[in-house]
Amino acid sequence: MAFQRGLDHLHVAAQQRLAMEAARLDGHLSRFEYLPSLLETSPSVFRLLAAPADAALQHSVSLYLKSINLLAGADNLYVLGVSGDTLAAADFEEPGTPVGQNLSYRPYVSEALAKGRGAFFGVGITSARAGYYLSYALKEGGATRGVATVKVNLDSFERAWRDIDSDIILLDERQVAILASRDGWRYRPMAPLSAQMRDEISRSKPYGNHDLTPLGWTVVARSRVTTESGTAYTVSEFPINRGLWKLVLLDDEAPTRQTALVIGGMSGLASMVALLAAGLVLQRRREIRQRLANQAALQAAHDMLETRVQERTAELRAAQDELVHAGKLAALGQMSAGIVHELNQPLAALQTAADNAISYVDRGSIGDARGNLTRIGELVRRLGRLTSQLRVFAYKSSSPLDTVSVEHAMAESLKILAGRVKDGGVDVVTGIDADLCVLADQTRLEQLFCNIVANALDAVESVERKSILIRATRELGQAARCRIAISNSGPAIASDVLQRMFEPFVTTKPAGKGLGLGLMLSNHIARSFGGELHARNLPDGAEFVVILPLAEMTEAASHGR
Repeated sequence: MAFQRGLDHLHVAAQQRLAMEAARLDGHLSRFEYLPSLLETSPSVFRLLAAPADAALQHSVSLYLKSINLLAGADNLYVLGVSGDTLAAADFEEPGTPVGQNLSYRPYVSEALAKGRGAFFGVGITSARAGYYLSYALKEGGATRGVATVKVNLDSFERAWRDIDSDIILLDERQVAILASRDGWRYRPMAPLSAQMRDEISRSKPYGNHDLTPLGWTVVARSRVTTESGTAYTVSEFPINRGLWKLVLLDDEAPTRQTALVIGGMSGLASMVALLAAGLVLQRRREIRQRLANQAALQAAHDMLETRVQERTAELRAAQDELVHAGKLAALGQMSAGIVHELNQPLAALQTAADNAISYVDRGSIGDARGNLTRIGELVRRLGRLTSQLRVFAYKSSSPLDTVSVEHAMAESLKILAGRVKDGGVDVVTGIDADLCVLADQTRLEQLFCNIVANALDAVESVERKSILIRATRELGQAARCRIAISNSGPAIASDVLQRMFEPFVTTKPAGKGLGLGLMLSNHIARSFGGELHARNLPDGAEFVVILPLAEMTEAASHGR
């Protein structure tokens, strides 16, 4: 009875310890789930997937992956083409890098291509280091262009397990020990593997060159085993990684058995019964207090983890909208001088007209007074148009996509920038096909146009001939699209800036004049409409081209006007 009670106590304590360790391990695995999908926001990654043989692009993207991975703290981060060839990696300068290797046989590659995401534990073919792989399909325009993969190292858990009294192993879906507190147990299955399972293992190579010799443990009773060395263990299990793996805690029964033998001998001494009973009662109370304290600590840890997960989810959902809105507010700050200039002129005219109207009324010249009042009304309407443009620009829109007139959206954007165009003496010429409409959101499309035209105004500030040409035409092919080209007579864009132009915080403007977010936001807006944004140098300046899907024109003459 004492031995069985001791085993029960071991099992209860083991379940509590396993729950905490499982939460820690699950949290470590989920910590890096966002990292592969982050690469979908990088234009340079998609340029590499489109031109995988470009050595300069491979080096540039590898440096980009290295910088991200230094912040994230993963074991490795790399990009593969749809064929499975590794094109760039964070460890491209180290021995054993996967760059140049074809990993199409790995399950996480095929899963990402088929389902969008994949997960896999295995020994690295080139590095010989085990890790947990999380993959993500990189899509552009609805088509998969490649796969981003992050490798998570779990060695720290094994090192920590060696310092505790009990032994721990982690079993994967094939019941093979992939992590263990004892080196001799690692990469050994609990039972012999079937021929079919061995064939699958030989294809995907999750365990490197290990021979997968079974552990050879004997099941003594439920939750009890004896190892090859004769050591008896009490076994406790806990599912992790969405139930695919099992965390197993093995407590040596020898101390419990020794305690039970002592208690059995002492129970034969009648003179010690009362004292023994009192001691057992006190021990039981201490165990209950300890158990309640452990449960409370575990519940507190669980509640804290749940709260952090909810907060992180909310932050990620809000980050994208807030970044777009921040770009609008930054643009409003840059336009403030021009808007003040535009408001001062009608305000001064309002003051003069009002003073003249009073004079005419005093003299009895009602006709002249009526003319001044009419002028005042026109000036008020002009002020209303200016302020309405500011409200539309600063509004954070979440409207669904609709049919939007390109001519109208461009006209509204140029109204916002009219002060800068006039003060800078810039010649703006537009040539937009009649009744040209795209599938977009009116507010975000105007923001996109404002960002690009404002960038063009910045570019022509330092040149003698200041001109901006805006053209919009139809492109007819397999999918009807609209091509909006905005070119300027400013200096050429440096080649290193041109390659990274749509990445965040890339700017050639002096400190305080630009955040480096405008073009990144414009690119994001174009992609959210199912379109594209490109930049190139011309012989006499630079050009930005927006490609958007055409919309069927219904009531074009009145829509958006």
